[in-house]
Amino acid sequence: MANFTLDKKWDEKNGKKLSKTNVKWQWVKELLGSSGVLALFSMTCLLFLSSYILIRGSFLLWNWGLFKNSSLADILLAFLIGLRFDLSAIGFVLVPLFLVSLLGSMLSPLNYRRVLFGFSLLLQVPLWVINFIDLEFFNFVGRRMTFSGLFILKEAQGKVAGFFETYWLGISLIILFLFIFIFLLKKLFFSTIGPVFSKKIFLLSHLLLLIPLVLMARGGIQEKPIDFVYANVFNNPVLNNLVLNSTFSILKSSDKDRVSHVQFFSKEEEYFSLLNGYQEKKSLLDGTRLKKKQNVVIFILESFALEFMGKPNKQVGYTPFLDELIDKSLFFKNAFANGRRSIEGVCSVMAGIPAMMSEPFISSEFSSNYFLGLGSLLEPQGYSTSFYHGGNNGTMYFDSFIKSAGIPKYVGASEYPNKKDHDKVWGIFDEPFFKYFGQQLGYEKKPFVAGIFSLSSHHPYTLPVEFKAHFKKGPLEILESIQYTDYALRKFFETYSHESWFKDTLFIFTADHTQKNLLPEFNNELGRFRVPILFYHPQYNWPKVDTEQPVQHIDIVPSIMDFLDLPQKQKILLSESVFKSSNDKSVTLYSDGNYYFVTKKWILSWNESRKNSSKLFISSDVALKNEIIDLSHQEMKSELEKRLKASIQYFNKGLWDNRLYFPSK
Repeated sequence: MANFTLDKKWDEKNGKKLSKTNVKWQWVKELLGSSGVLALFSMTCLLFLSSYILIRGSFLLWNWGLFKNSSLADILLAFLIGLRFDLSAIGFVLVPLFLVSLLGSMLSPLNYRRVLFGFSLLLQVPLWVINFIDLEFFNFVGRRMTFSGLFILKEAQGKVAGFFETYWLGISLIILFLFIFIFLLKKLFFSTIGPVFSKKIFLLSHLLLLIPLVLMARGGIQEKPIDFVYANVFNNPVLNNLVLNSTFSILKSSDKDRVSHVQFFSKEEEYFSLLNGYQEKKSLLDGTRLKKKQNVVIFILESFALEFMGKPNKQVGYTPFLDELIDKSLFFKNAFANGRRSIEGVCSVMAGIPAMMSEPFISSEFSSNYFLGLGSLLEPQGYSTSFYHGGNNGTMYFDSFIKSAGIPKYVGASEYPNKKDHDKVWGIFDEPFFKYFGQQLGYEKKPFVAGIFSLSSHHPYTLPVEFKAHFKKGPLEILESIQYTDYALRKFFETYSHESWFKDTLFIFTADHTQKNLLPEFNNELGRFRVPILFYHPQYNWPKVDTEQPVQHIDIVPSIMDFLDLPQKQKILLSESVFKSSNDKSVTLYSDGNYYFVTKKWILSWNESRKNSSKLFISSDVALKNEIIDLSHQEMKSELEKRLKASIQYFNKGLWDNRLYFPSK
């Protein structure tokens, strides 16, 4: 029944019995011949390796703006080190192929190759596609796609036509690449179908394959298998991502704890005292608050990076309405998003939970933890709370998260009455949705707190037909839709500024995250977190507040509670009201294994995988180019590192122990 029969030691061509020497030589020919198992797997490995080298080159060229300041030597070194990660990724793919191959003794040589070819396509084609998707996805999150990032593929369902229109070049590149490599793979599998081999040769071939496959998958003979830390060979995280490939990142992150167990301190008192919110501070609003209960409206603006604004950057900019509002508001220029994705931004703003891990809190195993969203804090105090997002219901789990944040009312595209205003990709255009939002606020029970997350400045940056040629173009495709959303804000204010509720409302404006870089000074790790945070009230005269202090998304929840003069019986100690007087407030940011600890005077960078990796910079050196290494600043560096580690332990331990709030329940 099996087609891989025992060797008969017989030369069937000449009808003679083979000598012992010839038998051994025949074994070697069968074992190492071009039609053998070893040759097939070796050539498949080389073909896959060449594909990953080509993809890395595409990654470099597609994102050249991020690499143009890197030296040729560093780029070549990244390619060289990257081969190890490519071989590891290929090893992971070939191991299941190896297991399937073991069943080949029950098949004819042709069917054996058909099965292996089919499984090769099944395993590798999706990974090739994901690697190409990551060429562009990297621009949004600043790191290689991980297992947790695969949720973006779910969000893309039903939107392929829109993506093809926007990323036609990238999709065409994927199609061309797949055509070439599937053709080469097919030729490799079917051009040299040899004779039936003996079972001994077949089994020996697999035994010889086993060791190199295991070594490839684990990345060598070192004590521990290869991991992300082996890619951290450069000070520039962008180059470290060039070393990696998306296949490795996804496979390696699929079984990892999203949050490491750390213990830098043995007692809570040791590190709690180093956190922003531990010491109760006097509010600068005391004695100046309005007597009437106030409303709050939070505008979370899709991709409204600080660098797109005009006034803060002394340029014309693309946000004329927000620029006008700055002079009438408390504007914090030194403000940071806590994450790089919408799913992280909404969570930070509406629940005060930072993005200090690789997976978004909303989609992580910790999402069922005890936490206090704005609704949980305000509904018991008599406030009605709601959240509006023009996106299709279910997008990024926003509707489910908002409910768990204690906000009973979620309004999405499904609840919006006029389906003609749908952009055919993500949801409702901003201008009509903002108008609808304003109408609904008039019906809300007072006082209210409402959040709204804009949509139109999300790729593919679709605009209503009447606005197609309305706004100026810029270096980035997103800039027209940024102007459209800014225009929608202006129309909202013009329409509803005379409503009775308007004068009693605090408006907060921020972005969910940044986007592609526009200005050179923002083309760095910290620049990719910099967003505006702006507080506007039509009739309240703000006291003198330090608007140069570093602030972050998670400070918005305690700031709202402070403005409304409501107590927070439990709070996350990483955040603090922007209205509390503080000389040493800090912001902790996380990106791809790197932490950044920002104060008004200093910036500390630290990598979680490297010993003695902390580096100190003055706060004006946002590009982190000039490390301060003189001994006179070592004490300051040690103190900042201690505070950073206190933040990390507080967050990580708080998630694992389900005790993120102080005092705990």
